[in-house]
Amino acid sequence: MQRPGNMKNPCEAFPLRKAGRSTMSNEKRSTHAGSGQGRPASWPADMAFYAWRSRFAQALLIAIVLAAVFVLARITAGPKDSGEATAGQATAAATSWTCSMHPQIKLPKFGQCPICFMDLIPVGAGDDGASGTARMPLSERARVLARVETTEVRHREIEHEIQLVGKVAIDETQLTYISSYIPGRIDRLFVDYTGILVRKGDHLAEIYSPELLVAQREFLLALDSVERSTSMGGAALANAQSVLDAAKRKLELWGIPKDEIERLSRDRRPSDHMRLDAPMEGWVVERQGYQGMYVETGTRLFTVVDLHRLWVMLDAYELDVQFLRPGQPVRFETESYPGRTFDGRISYIDPLLNESTRTVKVRVNLENPNLELRPGMFVRGHVHVKLGADGRVVGNELAGKWICPMHPEIVKEGPAQCDKCGMDLVTADSLGFAAVGAGGGALAVPGTAVLLTGRRAVVYAETQDEQGPVYECRVVELGPRAGDWYVIQSGLREGERVVTRGAIQIDSAMQIQAHPSMMQPPAEPPVSKAGADDALRSIVMRAVKGAAYHTRSGPVLAAYMEFTAALAADDIEKARAAADRLKQRAADAAPDGLSGDDAAHWTQLMRRIADAVPDTRDAAIDALRLRLPEITRAVETYLRTFGHAGDTKVYRTWCPMALDNKGAGWLQADPGIRNAYFGSKMLRCGEIKGVIGADGKESAHE
Repeated sequence: MQRPGNMKNPCEAFPLRKAGRSTMSNEKRSTHAGSGQGRPASWPADMAFYAWRSRFAQALLIAIVLAAVFVLARITAGPKDSGEATAGQATAAATSWTCSMHPQIKLPKFGQCPICFMDLIPVGAGDDGASGTARMPLSERARVLARVETTEVRHREIEHEIQLVGKVAIDETQLTYISSYIPGRIDRLFVDYTGILVRKGDHLAEIYSPELLVAQREFLLALDSVERSTSMGGAALANAQSVLDAAKRKLELWGIPKDEIERLSRDRRPSDHMRLDAPMEGWVVERQGYQGMYVETGTRLFTVVDLHRLWVMLDAYELDVQFLRPGQPVRFETESYPGRTFDGRISYIDPLLNESTRTVKVRVNLENPNLELRPGMFVRGHVHVKLGADGRVVGNELAGKWICPMHPEIVKEGPAQCDKCGMDLVTADSLGFAAVGAGGGALAVPGTAVLLTGRRAVVYAETQDEQGPVYECRVVELGPRAGDWYVIQSGLREGERVVTRGAIQIDSAMQIQAHPSMMQPPAEPPVSKAGADDALRSIVMRAVKGAAYHTRSGPVLAAYMEFTAALAADDIEKARAAADRLKQRAADAAPDGLSGDDAAHWTQLMRRIADAVPDTRDAAIDALRLRLPEITRAVETYLRTFGHAGDTKVYRTWCPMALDNKGAGWLQADPGIRNAYFGSKMLRCGEIKGVIGADGKESAHE
């Protein structure tokens, strides 16, 4: 074989390896060629075998990649006709079309969602057939995936623990203010700091008072007069004795102790100082008097309180007040004595609610013989109650007892008098303190079974049919919640089973398939709309084409159209202005060309329109939309009675989602939907129900 051209070495045609690494000596190249190992016999003796092998490997790799790409493309492409047939079968099997974002939308043909304008998707016949029901069957596998658990509904003896927080307070009945009985000056203080314990009769202060000196001299003069009149007897002695009694009574009212009055009678030496003594045992918690201070009659000097009896003031949330009754035992603990509990009974429940904290004060009277508790200590209270069949508390401790209306803590077994005020006791039933619920246990379900929407409570009841378990959405009326249980007033019967775990998954599936669920209540007949339709059907048509009154009603109708257009545009200023014009024009309109009953009826309808328009000052756009149904009914009644002028049509439009899904309508002058209730949020939501012609008759919209 001859080398091509001027090629001196075959390696120059395949520069794949570096010369330093692929160059071989002539001896090695000759030896390798001569050996015939690792290359074809016809291969040029001096061509590098390693370069050839590298090029061959690259070509083989490219061929494999191309073959793999070709095979993969054939597999992924699949039979084109089969895919199209499957899509066609899905479309053919669909009986209705729905929106993936708003599954409550059901239309018989393909189109766009009237709420979000997304393309509708087909719904299979099996899915659509039960869209109006509140029942959903689940297979065994679906129940396992949703982790569905159920509980039997039955009457239970529910024990509810009410947790209260509060603090220890001073018993107001053990509080005493010590004031000065006479005007004067404090010359000496025996109690010169707060917190000291004083006992009855202990000295508190000495007060200098010239008036006291005068009163004592009057007493001594009266005493001398009695002694002189003793020998005279008769009326003179009686008069002298009455003067003495009055002078003595004056000293007593000024707070002079009896021993001081007796000393004065013996010694006949009046004093210009009065000693102030403690009238009771207790702790001085406040001191307003200071040495050298001038005081008047009634000036408060000390505040003394007996801490052997205390109040515990607890805060009860308004949700728990229904379970609390006077006389119920309360157990509480405080941080000062960990692990130790104290017991008491509810003696008073405040009739007023604190609007700032939304709590009610509950008072517990407590004996404190060892002075372990101190005012201001924080406490945590616990009240345990049992609920009856009607959800009320069972077993009130005051049933059949007699209590004092002024001091409810005074409780006795029969008729008696109050130990504090002397009033006759009355029965606890007469004061409403002994209301007892019916026994037998309450019909209750676990709290996890109830789905709350704010206005409704929903549970999912498990029933059986020929295919297996079926889960039904039930709206229930709840009683009070007691811990982990809800008392059921209506909607369930004893023996039924409710879903206590997995209810939210079932509800989500119901929502996806547009079944009645937690967020979508079952459809109810629009009672108000039916009533409005009946009223419209009873209208006596009095329309006269080309009559003069149309020139007066035309501006009214124009103002109404401007009002609805402004609401649809979310323009509050234009809506207010249009509403004001509508009200003014309807009030000023006159029934030109009409007389008698027609004129009176025309005026009445215009007045009805004016009265339906609210005061727009500072009115929010939502408030105006709430009044739109009433305004629309008034305008529609007029149009159906007296018609309208011009060749334009009035389109009666309806939105089923307006006013919290109750549905409401409005009138507009063109067929393009502009929702006056939602504005830009759902501008095209709604449908045209009919067209009101100039003669007041309604025709179907084409």
